[in-house]
Amino acid sequence: MDLGLKGKIAIVTGGSAGIGRGIVERLVQEGAIVTIVDINIAEAEKTATEIGGDTQAIKMDITNKNEVESVVDKVIEKFGRIDILVNNAALSWPRLFIEMTEKEWDHMCAVNLKGVYLISRPVLSNMVKQRYGKIISISSIAGKEGIAKFSHYSATKFAVIGLTQALAHEYAEYGVNINVVCPGVVRTPLWEDQLPGMAEEQGKSTEQVFQEFCEPIPFKRPQTPEDIGSMVSFLASDLAKNITGQSINVTGGWHMH
Repeated sequence: MDLGLKGKIAIVTGGSAGIGRGIVERLVQEGAIVTIVDINIAEAEKTATEIGGDTQAIKMDITNKNEVESVVDKVIEKFGRIDILVNNAALSWPRLFIEMTEKEWDHMCAVNLKGVYLISRPVLSNMVKQRYGKIISISSIAGKEGIAKFSHYSATKFAVIGLTQALAHEYAEYGVNINVVCPGVVRTPLWEDQLPGMAEEQGKSTEQVFQEFCEPIPFKRPQTPEDIGSMVSFLASDLAKNITGQSINVTGGWHMH
């Protein structure tokens, strides 16, 4: 099915690896022109080269207002507009709440929540002028149900859903659709970084720990970055023109609300 994304101008934050890469790949398959923005420019450029198509990579710190606004300006200057913004950049690591430092809390909020604020504002200004646009933010099932040792992560991901709902109300009159995708268990570099510590703490292998996370899933399998990319591409298309303010699970049935 042709989603009608050929020639659409897209920005994907944190698009160099994991879910972000899956999103970029799917958008490019549909003919979109994608700018990958990532603090790891070497990885972003490598991803852009490997995926091919109409892709470019720009270094950007999602927590730096000046860098964010500069990137948005560059994309508009080069392509004339921005049709799609995917807020994917995020951090995650386990920590008991009372052991969490203020610095850790602030860093999580800066990337996962303030970053969405910083880039969505200038992009929305452009979309309001053109009276068209699609913004899709990546939250998590942890944004719908709190998870032990991830209070900081859950707080930011709940907030992204609330922000999305408010913006969907504010900007529907300008033809902008604003939605959230909530992945379940996706084995990304974030997972690979966390699994060894969790396995050591529980006295299990990393594979055992990961499989236990998959056990509640009706399909008994994790989701893939491509699964998330497919949902994002659909929401970025005009097939989803009457969908806004929604937080859509891609979890294999793990959560059904």
